[in-house]
Amino acid sequence: MISKGKLAQIHIAKQQLGLDDEAYRALLARAAGVSSSKQLDDRGVTLVLKEFKRLGWVPKAPKRAGRKPNTFNKHEALAKIEAQLADMGLAWAYAEAIAKRQTGIERLDWLRTEKQFKGVIAALHIEQEKRGYLEYIDRCLVAMGETRENLPRRYRLPPRWERNLPVLKALAKALPEPPRNTDEPAFKD
Repeated sequence: MISKGKLAQIHIAKQQLGLDDEAYRALLARAAGVSSSKQLDDRGVTLVLKEFKRLGWVPKAPKRAGRKPNTFNKHEALAKIEAQLADMGLAWAYAEAIAKRQTGIERLDWLRTEKQFKGVIAALHIEQEKRGYLEYIDRCLVAMGETRENLPRRYRLPPRWERNLPVLKALAKALPEPPRNTDEPAFKD
C-alpha cells in the first residue's frame, strides 16, 4: 500500500491534468498495470508519476522547500551584545534603549527574532565605529596641537558631526596621521 502523501500527489496530478475517470484509469493500466491507485506499490507510483510528468504535469515543491533551518541562538546574541557594551563601557540600558527605538520592545530579554537582535547588534557596531573614529581623530588633533572645537570651522563640518559616521570616516582620512604606537589601530584605508 502506498502512503497518503503519494496517493494525494497522484490525485492532484490527475486533477491538474484535467483527466476524467476513464482517462485516469487507462493511464493507471498503461503505466502500472492496475485499475485503481490503491493497488499501486512503490514502483507503480514511480511509473504513474513519471507518466503524469510526461503528459506535462509539473509537481510543486513542498512549502518548506528551500527554507534555511533556524539556527538562531538568543543566548549567543545576548553575549555578543554584552561584549559590545563592555567594550564601550556602556550599561544594558543603552542596548535596551536601542531595542525600544527599533522594535518598541522595552527589554532585550523580550526580543524574539533574529532580525530584532541583529538590529541591536548592528546599531552597537556602528556606535563602536563612531567611538573608534573619534578616538583616532582626537589622537590626530593632539599630534597637531588642535582641539575638536576648531574642527567645524576649519573643515566646514555639519552640526552633530561627532555622531555622523560618514563625516567621521572622511575626517579621519583628511587629517594627517599621528605618530603611531604599535598597539593602536589605524583607521586610514
